[in-house]
Amino acid sequence: MNYRSKYGDIYYEFTGLKGAPVVVLCHGVGMDHQTFAEQVGALQKQYQVIVWDMPGHGRSTMAKHDLRFSLMAAECLVGLLDETGIDRAVLGGLSLGSFVIQHVLHKYPERVIATIHIGGLPLYPKYSSLLKPAFGMTRAFKIMPDKMFYSSLVKHRANAPETRKYMEDAVSKTGKELILKITRDMGEDMVEGVPELANRPLLITYGADDIYTRRLSAKWHKRVPGSQQAVISKANHIANQDNWEEFNESLLSFLQTL
Repeated sequence: MNYRSKYGDIYYEFTGLKGAPVVVLCHGVGMDHQTFAEQVGALQKQYQVIVWDMPGHGRSTMAKHDLRFSLMAAECLVGLLDETGIDRAVLGGLSLGSFVIQHVLHKYPERVIATIHIGGLPLYPKYSSLLKPAFGMTRAFKIMPDKMFYSSLVKHRANAPETRKYMEDAVSKTGKELILKITRDMGEDMVEGVPELANRPLLITYGADDIYTRRLSAKWHKRVPGSQQAVISKANHIANQDNWEEFNESLLSFLQTL
């Protein structure tokens, strides 16, 4: 299905048990709704599930705009909730998707039941401005051959061969230019941060092999009283695909506490 937003035509899939609580899942940079195929299969007998393609990803288009990508995607997500008649939902986000749902929680807390983060980083408290130049270095990747860029991106974020195959196909369709633009925007997100977020049930998950986020994710869990944590074994940044069986157990266990 599609809904037309001012940021582009947004593709989404809405399945599951009619009248049940709604879980919305948001993918990572360069990816699409298919990253959550195993989660949709596990959830749809007990919940309603929405997966979607952010603007410029998968089957969604992207119109010109002047917002930082995660802020724009957050507005698209709220528009999608309006389009489908959903007042409140559990929001889950993978990496970039984690930033998006934090912006929704900050700006529209009344729409959020709980949040689930996969390889995500907290936007509160904000990070040092010294981080900015590191994200600016993404410009150096512009001269790297596209195929080498995609292979490098995938190699450091996924363990399982099938996850790597899916991810390489997805990011090559999204394109290097947009991926680098979003990566720079994520640096802006981290430096600007958000005010302390509304208190909602919180599940923080990450792969045991995820060198990018595991330390900061663990600190996030310790800092937020009542939050839950799941470290997914034999998994990297895309933990929900690398070890979907273990991830799904943690996901369902958390949802049953709500």
